Formats: sequence, structure tokens, C-alpha cells
Amino acid sequence: MTALLWRAGRWRFAVFCVLAALQGLAPAAAIAASGVLVSGLPADPAQATVGLALFGASLLTGTVLAAVLDHEAAVLDGRFARTIHETVAHATLRTDVERLVDPRTTGELGALAEFERVDGFVGTVTALRELLRQRATGVGAAVVLATFAWWAPLVMFLGWRGLSFGVRKWLDHGMNLGAQQGEKALRRARYLRGLAVDSPAAKEIRVFGLARWLVPLYRDSYLAALEVLWEGRRLGMRTVLAATGGVLLAHLIVLTAIARTTTPAEIVVYAQAVLSTSALGYVFGAEIPLARARKVAELALTLADRLATTRTPANRTANAIELRNVHFAYPGRDDEVLAGVELTVPKGQSLAIVGENGAGKSTLVNLLCGIYRPQQGEIAMPGEVSAIVQRFTRFELSLRDNIGFGADDEAVHKALERAGGLSLLDDLPHGWDTMLSSSHPNGRDLSGGQWQKVALARALLAVETGAEVLIMDEPSANLDVLAEEELFARFSNLAGEITTILVSHRLASVRHADRIVVIADGRIAEDGTHAELMAANGRYAAMYSLQAERFAEKEWSHA
Repeated sequence: MTALLWRAGRWRFAVFCVLAALQGLAPAAAIAASGVLVSGLPADPAQATVGLALFGASLLTGTVLAAVLDHEAAVLDGRFARTIHETVAHATLRTDVERLVDPRTTGELGALAEFERVDGFVGTVTALRELLRQRATGVGAAVVLATFAWWAPLVMFLGWRGLSFGVRKWLDHGMNLGAQQGEKALRRARYLRGLAVDSPAAKEIRVFGLARWLVPLYRDSYLAALEVLWEGRRLGMRTVLAATGGVLLAHLIVLTAIARTTTPAEIVVYAQAVLSTSALGYVFGAEIPLARARKVAELALTLADRLATTRTPANRTANAIELRNVHFAYPGRDDEVLAGVELTVPKGQSLAIVGENGAGKSTLVNLLCGIYRPQQGEIAMPGEVSAIVQRFTRFELSLRDNIGFGADDEAVHKALERAGGLSLLDDLPHGWDTMLSSSHPNGRDLSGGQWQKVALARALLAVETGAEVLIMDEPSANLDVLAEEELFARFSNLAGEITTILVSHRLASVRHADRIVVIADGRIAEDGTHAELMAANGRYAAMYSLQAERFAEKEWSHA
């Protein structure tokens, strides 16, 4: 935590700590001044006046420092929160997707999100200021109490630190439990809540009347998650209660000794000092937020260190796409999705990849894009890759930003034109600046086919800026027949210009590709042109004939 605080404020943070300690010493100075004041009454008015002046100066100093520190704490709190966010953002944006989907990473990110949901990391410096102030007050009180008896501050220190140890052990256990098991339990509850309130799931919940099923499920899931946290809080309470008894005993011993052996003026000073030693114990208003901040900083720095570990590039560069004995299995699974894939795609060739559901087509696309790395084998790619994946992102941004993300307007316009999407501008109230989301004022959502053109334009812009491979993974899933034909016609026009790879279930759409490969049982089962594969009368011919028969049946039923 200290490392992130220093990164957030540097010397400003150091000066802040010094001023907080000085503010904490002001009450100790006031205690000493009160002794001078009481000793001077009524026999020595001059001494009483000096004591009163010192007492007032102590209070004034504390008040001025409090005002300065209030402002500085607010500034540093904001900087610390920003530093946490930057640390996590840099770690996640600079790593690969394979690491992001790892259960350990998702668990750590979920724990950080839960901590942020509670307090947003914006009370850390304020809490630290309070802890430093209290500790300085406790040390000052201990020094004053030591003038009565050397052992008195030691007894009070042991009593308060015993309580502090018990409480911290109890709370730290709860923090760790919340960050580990609690986050996992709450994740399902948050998901179920999202089904009820987030579009588009909320629509289906209402259409199918699932509220009576969902609400009790959410309630039980949330209570089960809270039970994990409550159980952690119940642990260690005996230690806390025993430590509380130790503090009461320390007060009894020291206050009894003071009452028997000192004058009234000394009793005023030493009794205040005894009470002020509480600042040496557990500072509830400060240490709980700081315990949370320590855990947040630990999670953020651990995540950053782990994700920053240097890894070899996903794919090496070559003149053609080359896959040599590629094996891949998803984390936590023993069965291989790809088992020894061998494939070479010359530069400029159009390749279609087909196969049954679960054959590994999309997995192969992820490997080609460098999202995953094979456990065995090697992949080489001819430069950068542009892709349209099955579930491409529909950004709640303007049309311009959905395509260009900062690219110049001319390039964005050309990309949308090549994608056949310029007609979109006629339906958008603010043209290029229209937000593509119905949740925004004056925003517009698009149909599946319109979004497909936006995604194609996005991919084509990447081609214009240097990508040498264009991959389309089930790009026609949301398109009607005419729109699909238009899309593949535009796709075919790119053949020879760049290397194009098309993954599709609709075999009628892939027959014009230069080459077609069929994936089955994790390997390339067939390889050839449409005519060659039909003549071979194998898997491809069987799938193509079956789809053709179904299409003919639909046409006949509509006739």
C-alpha cells in the first residue's frame, strides 16, 4: 500500500504524513499546558496565564493543521484511487486474453470490483491521516505519563496493543475470506441480479415469466454469500473479548496508582494521558479502511506482477500462415480441442473452414488471432490480423468511434463504404456522431445486419492500416439471405489482395473460396476446392448435400 501511496503523491504524501503527526502531538501539548494552567490556580496567576496561552496555542495549531490536512487528504485520496485503477488497467490491457479469462485472474478482478463497489478506494488517505494523528497523540500521551512512572505507559501500551492484535486478526481474517471465498459466492448473486435488471436478459425474464423462479434464487444465493462473510466475522471474537478485559485491567492498575500518589493538578494531567493512550490501540475509524486498502493494494500489485511476466509472442512472423502439429486444450480440461493440426495457407489465398459444432473452428480462429497459445506446436502468421468474431462487441459509442476509434474521418468513411454501410447514415439522427445504443438520448440501436456492416467496416479499416489477414468467424449469423450474399461478395473481392479466412456453417456461402478445409476430431479431415471435396464424397459432400436438401424443402414448403 505504501508503494502505491508514494506513487500517487511522492513528496506531497511525505509532507502530509509529517503534518498529520504534528496534528496528533497537539493534544499532548494541550494536556501538558492544562497541567501548567491548573498548577497556577489560584496562587500564581502568571503561571496560569502562560498555561492558558499554551493550551490555546495547542488547540489553534491542531485546528489549522486539520483544515490543511482535510484538503490534502481529499486530493491524495483521489490520486490513490487513480493509481489503483491505472495499475489494474495497465496490467490487464497489456496482457493477452488467455490470461484474462484464467479463473485466478477473474477472481482477483472480481475481488477488486467488490472492494471498489463498497468504498471506491477514496477513503484511504483520510484513514491514514487519522491513524497517524492518533498514533502521534498516543505517543505524546505516553511521554507525559512516563513522568509519573516509567512502567505506566508500558502497561497501557501492552493493554491497547493486545486489543489491537485481537481485532486486527479478526478483521484480516474477514478481509481474506471476503477477497477469496466471499467474492466467488457473491459473483453468482450479482449475475442473477443482472438477469433481472440488465438488458437483454431482463426482456426474456419478463417474456417467460421467470421472476418467481429468479427472485428466490437470487435471494438464496445472496444470503449464502453473506453467510460466508458472517462466518468469518464470528471467528476470533473470543480473542477480542479477552483483549478487552486486558485493557480494562491496565486502566484499573494505572488510574488507581495515580489517584493514590499525586496532587489534583497531576491527576488532571495524568488521567488525560491515560485516556489518550487509547490512540495506541485499534483505531476503528481508520484501521478498517486501511485493512481494505492494504488488501486492494496487495491484489492490484500481485495482479500487475503476474500479468507483466514476459511471455513469448503468440505467433511468429512468416510469409504464409503455417500451423505445425498444433495441439490445444482449454484450461481445466483434459480433452484436446485441436490435436495435431497441420495447415499452410499461402499469402493472398481465400480459405474456408467448416465442420460440425464443437469441432474446433472458433478455437482455431482464436489461435490464429493470438488470443490463445497452443500447448504444443507452432503457428506462424504473415503480419497483423483483422477479424470479425462471432460475438463482436457493440460499443455504446458513436458510429464514427465504433469503426475508427480515433482514425481520421476519410478512412472511416471509406471503410464503411467498402462494407456497404453508408446507407446507415440516412437512419441516424446525428449521422456519424449518433450513439449506437437506444439507452442514450437520441441514440439508435441497429439491426443485426446493420451491426454486421459496422463490424465489417471496423475490420476493413484495420486492413487499410496494415493488417494482412482478415478472418471472419460466422459473420452471417444475423443476416438474411440477400445480406449474406452481399457480405460474401464483398469478402470475395478481397481475395488476392490479402489472405482471407472464412468460418461458416452455411456451406453454400463458402463454395467460392479458393480452398476449403474440414475440421473433425481436432484435425484437418479434408482439404480441397468445393468441386474436389464434392467429388471425394466425404464429410464435406455429406454436409453440403444435407444443407441443400433442407434448403430445397424450405423452398418447396413456401411455394
